[in-house]
Amino acid sequence: MVALSVLLLCIGCGNNRQDQAPWPAKVTITGLNEAERSAVIDQLTVFSSTMGSEVFYFDDRPSQFQITITKVDPSPETSSRAGLATYDERSCTVELSRMLFTEGFSSYLEPVLWHELGHCSGMGHDSKDTELMYRLASPQESYGSDAIDRFMRGFASLTHLIVKETVAASFIN
Repeated sequence: MVALSVLLLCIGCGNNRQDQAPWPAKVTITGLNEAERSAVIDQLTVFSSTMGSEVFYFDDRPSQFQITITKVDPSPETSSRAGLATYDERSCTVELSRMLFTEGFSSYLEPVLWHELGHCSGMGHDSKDTELMYRLASPQESYGSDAIDRFMRGFASLTHLIVKETVAASFIN
């Protein structure tokens, strides 16, 4: 049976991001096959739709925040790590574990990706296990609309993006 929780770790979580490059962010995806790339793009599209504004783009606009998303193979030391975000004021690298693209863990892809994007915005871990920024992931369907709403509002605050009035309905279908 697939484990019900996946450890999420990050480096440099929780910095105040007020001096960062402007959002929306330019996204580059590397090291994923076409199906995996499509799954990530779908999740980025859902994220933007849930937010109610453009959050990510893939063209060459200048002077924007840069996000690189890549897939990594777990090592013995990182076998329980689903994702990792490392960032500075101009860019963020999101590493997603190969296991997120397997059948047993596919329901974790969206919350893990969103969690790491939260770190890219400057969000830190939350102490409540019902929140998207908690250090352990749960399957997508485990998160309530209030948790998604709090996540999106926190993300919008740190990135200075506009969030639509009710954000959670798009995530919880």
